[in-house]
Amino acid sequence: MMFDLAGKAAIVTGGGSGIGGAIAQRLRAAGAQVLIADIHDHQAEADAWDCQFRLTDCSNPDDVRGLCDEAMARFGRLDIMVNNAGVASGALLADADPARSERFWRLHILGVQAGIKEAAARMTAGGAIVNISSITAVRGFLQWGEYAATKAGIISLTQTAAVEYGPVGIRVNCIAPGIIDTPLAMAEAPDMVARNANVFTLLGRIGRPEELAAAVHFMASDDASYVTGQTLLVDGGWSTGTSIKGIELALSTSH
Repeated sequence: MMFDLAGKAAIVTGGGSGIGGAIAQRLRAAGAQVLIADIHDHQAEADAWDCQFRLTDCSNPDDVRGLCDEAMARFGRLDIMVNNAGVASGALLADADPARSERFWRLHILGVQAGIKEAAARMTAGGAIVNISSITAVRGFLQWGEYAATKAGIISLTQTAAVEYGPVGIRVNCIAPGIIDTPLAMAEAPDMVARNANVFTLLGRIGRPEELAAAVHFMASDDASYVTGQTLLVDGGWSTGTSIKGIELALSTSH
């Protein structure tokens, strides 16, 4: 079976719903034992997906350390770490709020950094770490500066970690999603989000969590054994160029 994960143990942070939930279910279906971490109680979902669950604040390095200890206690090993936990909200840089910026920093930078550090320390026979960034990390988006800065930092952490942990057989890669149909993405102005996906992505539609999970599954599997330090954009082609619909819209509004 391609991308077989039988015999492997995985952690998925922010795994109780949305993208994280799809990732947890995908890895479990491929044979991995999965420990879901989330700041909200998703024990019922974990049970339904045949996964383990631990209430975890991934912005707290001590909590992340305890999470990795629990994975070792439950599974006796750790092979896959998916640093997915995140929060999102937008504001103009002129309205930047230090408290909001710090929240992004603690979860997306310190949390991912702790996830890499603690997981790698327990991967005694190599392993795979997959970090979740965002399309906002690679191009400018109105009102997303505070958020995007930390998501760009995840790409940098990924590259450095790949350099440092490559000699011990630990691969570190990053997935950068575009617009994915999740409660978090659709919480504010869902009609506008759907319209943006329709107009600006080359495929003309919003992405599904399962499509993002498939990319994570590949990066976590031994089939990606020669891939490390990379960022894969799963964005419907938005980062590649202007869509035909986008060009037509620009032309129609210029007259």
